[in-house]
Amino acid sequence: MRRTFFIVAGILVLLAGGGFVLKNVFEGSIASARAGEVSQRAADELQKKIDDVRNTEEAGNQGKEIEVSETELESYVLYELRSQIPTQLDSIDVQLSPGAVAADTQLTFGTMNTGNPVVDTLVTGTHNLFIKGKLAGAEGRGKFDLEEIRVDGIPVPKILIESLFKKYVKPKYPDADLAEPFDLPWGIEQLSIEQGKAKIRY
Repeated sequence: MRRTFFIVAGILVLLAGGGFVLKNVFEGSIASARAGEVSQRAADELQKKIDDVRNTEEAGNQGKEIEVSETELESYVLYELRSQIPTQLDSIDVQLSPGAVAADTQLTFGTMNTGNPVVDTLVTGTHNLFIKGKLAGAEGRGKFDLEEIRVDGIPVPKILIESLFKKYVKPKYPDADLAEPFDLPWGIEQLSIEQGKAKIRY
């Protein structure tokens, strides 16, 4: 349990420093491309469509709806957002189900320098991180409710996550709040998660 505590603490700090990967996935991937293989091409097509959504907002057009698949999100994270993640992302498996999103990732941490040698020793190396939560958006606001975190297959209690978040993340990022709603970008009005896809209305 002590090992899990330190691993989660390190991961929370790194995710916060990287701008919260899950939030970036859904704010950065508001578009759709053909479902298929994870690839640079799919990420490039998705980026083009993201630009189109931004342009639509600037032009004041509304009333459109698009879909985003799991494969599209994986492609975008691996090829476009990977450089923003403050550790080595080896793999990601995005899982969309009604009202919920999950990410099953493998992360490799190099030599750490958190100021705590015990944390540095325990977090260094390759770890599997699974995060799941409810995600929805309406009237231009989104909400993510964290439901589950597992580190190397070991469930991490919510009270421990909250404690670690307060201790390691809040001092560096005072505005960070796992429970607070956030503004949906680019004039997006509604976000709903279905089996295997997300629907976005803007």
